[in-house]
Amino acid sequence: MLISLDNITLRINGHRLLENTTWTIHKGQNWAIIGPTGSGKTLLARAIGHQIPVVQGSVQHFFAQPDPALGRTKNILTLSTHTHQQFMQRFSTYHQARWQSIERDESPIVANLLTANSIVQVSPYEIDPPLPDPQRFAKKQAEVISLLKLTPLLPKHIHLLSHGESRKVFIARLLLQSPQLLILDDPLIGLDPQSRATLAAGITDLIRQQAVQVLFITTRADEIPPDIRHLLVMQDGHIAAQGARMQLLNDPKLQNLVSPPPASRQAYKGNAAFDAMIASYADDSSPTPAALVEMQNVSVRYGQTGILHNINWTVRQGECWALLGHNGAGKSTLLSLILADNPQAYANHISLFGKRRGSGESIWEIKRRIGWVSPELHIYFRKTVTCLDAVCSGFYDSNGLYHSCTADQTAASHNWLQILDMASLAEVPFNALSTGQQRLILLARALVNNPPLLILDEPCQGLDESHRRVFLDLLDQLCEGTNLSLIYVTHYADELPASIDHHLRLKQGCVI
Repeated sequence: MLISLDNITLRINGHRLLENTTWTIHKGQNWAIIGPTGSGKTLLARAIGHQIPVVQGSVQHFFAQPDPALGRTKNILTLSTHTHQQFMQRFSTYHQARWQSIERDESPIVANLLTANSIVQVSPYEIDPPLPDPQRFAKKQAEVISLLKLTPLLPKHIHLLSHGESRKVFIARLLLQSPQLLILDDPLIGLDPQSRATLAAGITDLIRQQAVQVLFITTRADEIPPDIRHLLVMQDGHIAAQGARMQLLNDPKLQNLVSPPPASRQAYKGNAAFDAMIASYADDSSPTPAALVEMQNVSVRYGQTGILHNINWTVRQGECWALLGHNGAGKSTLLSLILADNPQAYANHISLFGKRRGSGESIWEIKRRIGWVSPELHIYFRKTVTCLDAVCSGFYDSNGLYHSCTADQTAASHNWLQILDMASLAEVPFNALSTGQQRLILLARALVNNPPLLILDEPCQGLDESHRRVFLDLLDQLCEGTNLSLIYVTHYADELPASIDHHLRLKQGCVI
């Protein structure tokens, strides 16, 4: 055996979870965990790493001793939304830091983050630091850089990277530590199609070389690498099935869990909460200009690095845009100019809601008219608030709630939780939810203030097919029933709302 879970039960925030769960991973086995949003996939992975209190049963590890020559300091390493967040928060404590030139200068470059000293985190005061064997590490470093196609990123500051690019750097750091078990929790989210294919091929190579055992967690059965031959299926906080992958994938009783059929369109019209929300949009007397965003020859540069080049773009009321492009194409930088997070907006010809940037408007006047969801927001959002307070914070565009909401604001927040079928989670801490559930709460936060412009950057990360369908149906019917303008970013063609009627595609900072 490598890991044994014997009749365990977990406790989080006073709730007993994964009751009486038993599972064994043997040496040489590579597993995938699949199941709907909120089914307990990530909790099970965290239990393996002793990150959650076990109130019943036991979790046992049977690893060999760590080998310092390999750079191994831990036997289990995890890629997840949470660990990626922790990694990025080491370099800044607020999401706007990415756009501040001073902050960029102080952040390390990627090449320095992939050195032995950085990986092992050697103290400068150690006389005989336990560094890995230099030749073995150099060989491993070259293999990982080649595997993930990181060479173009090596001279860049970590803050200069897109979310998907920084994710690849974090994966590289995990691989360089040579763990015995690598837990990959939705590893392909945030990556463009080419990067997904590259990483999937790399995972397959690692498995075939027996360099590491892999535990692969996903909501998409078609993304499981072919050499992973064991499957565990989760449902409602319990193990629904476990065994040989192909046998379970072909089991008719499990089809709705491992490969759910396309869901039919969900009708929101006639739902009292949804109709009330649509009516509140119609009752909003705030004037909205025909053009919400106007950019003329917009360029962004940091030192010798150009990010955006001569962008001309107009977003009008009622238009629904898809903003597309590879990792590092400049999408997030473009959105930062609209969200009033990037000071280089003042050096360009940009008008938002009919007012030229720099003509006297405050940042908060702009933010009050925009609802948004993004990986950066998710990374830096305060996790200890309740779900209701997280939604209420949308009235103030704050990272957590620091104001007392009015009765009307609280009612509107409850209304959105009801629309998303999450009313029962109102008083549950935000950090007790799965990644997908957190994304839905952030969507409610984005919409609670009836914004005329909605910006959604990779909003479906962590959602299973059923929840994606619910999410997209809601967006489409919201766009049909209001004059809402939408800017939507995704790397998955099946996640584009049907209401999209315009496309803007970037490549290396240029409109193509």
